[in-house]
Amino acid sequence: MVDAAPSTTLNFAASELARYLEQISGVKFAITTDLRGSTDALLVGREVVERVDPSFSRLQLGDEGFVIRRRHGHVLIAGGSDKGTLYAVYAFLEKLGCRWFAPNFLDYGAATGELVPHISEPAVGSLNVIERPAFRWRKLYIEEGRSHTTENLKQIIDWMAKARMNVLDCPIDYQHLHHTEWDRWRLALIPELRKRGISIEVGGHGYPNFLPQEEYFADHPNWFGVHDGKRSSDPRVVFSTANHDAVGTLVANIETYLRAHPEIDILDIWPPDGAEWSNAPDDAALGTASERQILLLNQVASALRADFPKLRLQFIAYETYTSPPAKFKPNSGILMDFCPISRSFENPLYAHGFPKNKEYFADLQGWIHGVMDPSDITIYSYIAKYGWRSLPILIPSLIDDEARRFHRMGIGGFATYSEPGNWATYELDHYITALVLWNPDLNVNQTLADYALMRYGAAGPSVLAYLKLVENVVPHAVGIPGTRLTPERQRLMIDRFAPAADLLQRAHKAAAGDPAVEMLLAKLDHSYQYVENEMHLELVDLLNAQDLGHENSESPKALLENRLRIINADPDDGVILRGARVQ
Repeated sequence: MVDAAPSTTLNFAASELARYLEQISGVKFAITTDLRGSTDALLVGREVVERVDPSFSRLQLGDEGFVIRRRHGHVLIAGGSDKGTLYAVYAFLEKLGCRWFAPNFLDYGAATGELVPHISEPAVGSLNVIERPAFRWRKLYIEEGRSHTTENLKQIIDWMAKARMNVLDCPIDYQHLHHTEWDRWRLALIPELRKRGISIEVGGHGYPNFLPQEEYFADHPNWFGVHDGKRSSDPRVVFSTANHDAVGTLVANIETYLRAHPEIDILDIWPPDGAEWSNAPDDAALGTASERQILLLNQVASALRADFPKLRLQFIAYETYTSPPAKFKPNSGILMDFCPISRSFENPLYAHGFPKNKEYFADLQGWIHGVMDPSDITIYSYIAKYGWRSLPILIPSLIDDEARRFHRMGIGGFATYSEPGNWATYELDHYITALVLWNPDLNVNQTLADYALMRYGAAGPSVLAYLKLVENVVPHAVGIPGTRLTPERQRLMIDRFAPAADLLQRAHKAAAGDPAVEMLLAKLDHSYQYVENEMHLELVDLLNAQDLGHENSESPKALLENRLRIINADPDDGVILRGARVQ
């Protein structure tokens, strides 16, 4: 039963509950607004729940918190808002054994991205669940969008709600390459996002979206930055933020864009990727890159406030400008993504074992101590980084560790990349990230064991051992930023990884021909072959760099030929994202 006049989101929540209960039990569940004569109904939504349990209205749930409880024979499922009620529905289904491991991409085949148990008579005991999200912002970025389509974006959005991720971010036009553009997908995606209560963030890199060099440079060269002693039309060079006419035109173009895109909840106004900041005297006089960015954002925010009162603006701390400004603060309500692009993943960001991590963490502390509200800061987590070239950098314990620390610091949330093209490689990281953003106090070891068992069945114990081996070895052995490789250490890592093949063989044997599990194991096989090859290539490179030769290692030519064979073996299995940087 639902409220008498359900919203789109509440109606969707009720239909999702009925749809999955039918899949679980084989019994069709009717959706009604009439409680009369019912003694054992599933009540969905604030209004109908308050009729049975008036104490519900006194709970401090916020927009996204929810309650699942038994009262007078009924099961009450409701949130602080209709979005919270949708989350409650999925949480209730999890109590019945459902799991939302990944989007239902076609490449998962019989495995699908989720688990729905088959129970002839599903039963719930005495429930009294109250949950609220630990982090305010739980974002998924489309970013470069190399493998996204309208269909798989809808599948991602469907998973996001089930995983309780609440912001989708799409570039206006990533790097002006015209392949990842919000306008390409917006009409198809807005209804899917809105009925799930997912916020829409649009923008990405950079200022040229609103002040394109190709349109303005010829007539207004003084609007643009100075690089190597002259005004530059290179889109990576930041425009002259000291030029009032340039800023005024930028603001006017932002206003025009927003009027044509009223769906936007958060607008990114970021410098270009790889930004070169103008060294013209009037620009340099404004201060550091961080200070110039804050000054510009404050001007934009002030200009937009009257006409777009609900809009949030976001900037980034990134590349050469992660340090906080000394003289200025962002206006209240402006958001920030903190982007430690060159960090080490051998240690948590807050651990000082790697100098760049120490620098980043000091910068982060500078931002939250007196510059801006930490709840307005999102950590751009890089857990599925393009620079990892689809290698299985699985770091569930590190993700959990950092989430706990950032939560204690009052940080607002996490953001991460997503690509369907290598989602299977990073499935575990995406899954754990979503869980810890809701509850960083979960038992990660127990969660991993549950994941392996529910996802891989009888093959679960061998897969769990394999995944732990990957976590303990691979981030230290494939040359990602912050790793300290030597030939001796690399040989040790290769030796430690040696049991991986046997663990996968055991998993195949335990799967006993289960087609869904075999499909998942084939993806692990593909990823294993790729990373094992990469580890040996790293060893050859280390030996060559020290002129030690490679008499005890494989031929570089043979390794490279094998690498191309592995990369091209199954281009559509969701393991390796195709692109020049993979090669």
